[in-house]
Amino acid sequence: MAEKSKAKGDKPLYLVFGEDEYLVAGKARELVDKLCPPADQGFGLETIEARVDTVADAVTAISRCIEALQTLGFLGGRKVVWLRDVSFFERTQVAESETFKGRVEDLVKLIKAGLSPGQILVISALKVDKRSAFFKACQAAGEVIEFALPEKSYQLERQARERAMATFREAGLSIRSDALEEFLERTGTDTRQIVQEVEKVALYVGDRKDVTAKDVRAIVSSSREAIAWDLADAVGSRDLIAALKTLRQLLFQGENPMSIMYGLESRVRDLMLFREGMDRRWLRVSGEEPWLKAEWTKSPEVDAVMETFAKDPRAVNPFRAGKLVAQAKNFSLKQLHQWQDLIVETHEAFVSASTPKELLLEFLLIKLMGGKRAAVRT
Repeated sequence: MAEKSKAKGDKPLYLVFGEDEYLVAGKARELVDKLCPPADQGFGLETIEARVDTVADAVTAISRCIEALQTLGFLGGRKVVWLRDVSFFERTQVAESETFKGRVEDLVKLIKAGLSPGQILVISALKVDKRSAFFKACQAAGEVIEFALPEKSYQLERQARERAMATFREAGLSIRSDALEEFLERTGTDTRQIVQEVEKVALYVGDRKDVTAKDVRAIVSSSREAIAWDLADAVGSRDLIAALKTLRQLLFQGENPMSIMYGLESRVRDLMLFREGMDRRWLRVSGEEPWLKAEWTKSPEVDAVMETFAKDPRAVNPFRAGKLVAQAKNFSLKQLHQWQDLIVETHEAFVSASTPKELLLEFLLIKLMGGKRAAVRT
């Protein structure tokens, strides 16, 4: 996403914030190193860690910040104070504390009065309440830089794709579209994971400059969100061994069994939709597996049906749509309804049965895929 900057040049205060933690941390570090070169940081930089959970710790962090700003730099030289990874400038229980509010007011007064010559305050935070007096004081006194994530999922996916492509280019690598989609399937949209996995790929391919889907599958780790997709994909592909293995990995990582159940329900609904789309000839399928292309026909009837969904299925990422089509071809609509009934039964057993939920999920996967059923290929 674009970096939003309110001013240019050295200022007495910099506030860097936004939901993209990786970019926020990187920009703050860049600013600190520019304002106080690494060779001078032993005496010219004071860092205050501000990722805290309690009112007392938040008050302590602000107090230390105020104290640092009221203390001259070594031999009267420039002093940079970095209030790092702040977790208390958004609307939280900590922020509602009267003790905390009073200390923040003291910091705001100091900012409004103007910092001493040679004093520079850098603040990095994930979220900041833009209606607060603190935020307005930062806007007036210095430079505010925001790294905001798009609100729409398709915008977030597009941004992640652009960032991944740019990161591969910076690493001197080229990646084909199918390998890029495979890469994003595993990393998700988190910037830090994208950058770290590109670094791994670069080391893995060595002197070779072309990245293939095989390379991605060999070396790129799946994010927690992607692993949940892996489970749904294994179920859609009727691969019981892979599904059980992925389920156990999710449970080992502490994933909530109910969340896993919701993910399976969602996948079966998607498969029912795509299967019905093919049966009604609303969905044209072209290409060869595993790279199928799904294209919805345009008609008032299709539009009327799609408007009933919270998210229009036609907006699904083309790579993801191709996978859903390939999986939907494995079933008849009747079989998918039977799967849905089994999932509902298991969902009810979560509440009524004494059997551990983890075991109920394993039973469900075995019921869904353990028997020999003829796949439907059309």
